[in-house]
Amino acid sequence: MAIFNNPGNLEVGQGYAGETGEVYSERFPVFENAQMGVRALFKDLRTKLKDYGGDITGMISKYAPPNENDTKNYINIVTDRMGGKSEVSEEDLPELASAIIWMENKDEGRKYYLDDPRILEEGYKLSTLDLPSTASYADAITEYTKSRAERNIGGMISRNPYPYNPRPI
Repeated sequence: MAIFNNPGNLEVGQGYAGETGEVYSERFPVFENAQMGVRALFKDLRTKLKDYGGDITGMISKYAPPNENDTKNYINIVTDRMGGKSEVSEEDLPELASAIIWMENKDEGRKYYLDDPRILEEGYKLSTLDLPSTASYADAITEYTKSRAERNIGGMISRNPYPYNPRPI
């Protein structure tokens, strides 16, 4: 199985950090590693969350349009994997990303991205950063570490606003 580290099959032209400059299937960027590909997926989903007010139908219709997908089936499967939810919030993004990764990949790809929860967790945490398109994974880790240190007040780490416990990155 070829690994392109683009679990959401995001298309070229969006300029996400971690893109290598290579493409596959003539329209999908290759990412440096799984975490940066997952980060890009979260960035994309967060934009759609804002644009569609969390409405899964609107989000998935934009993500997987009918001219390329069986959008109704895609929506039904994602909604089912989300426990029947028709609307999502920031807290639901990890579960939504998992459902999309499940839809966009075959069994080997699903296992690659979803069997190690640290990939999704780290991609989520890194997606909270605004990074230039030229940023690498190492740059993202440095920036994330720096941003966590800046929240350290008087020797106490402020409450983590992200739903996952920090991984030692």
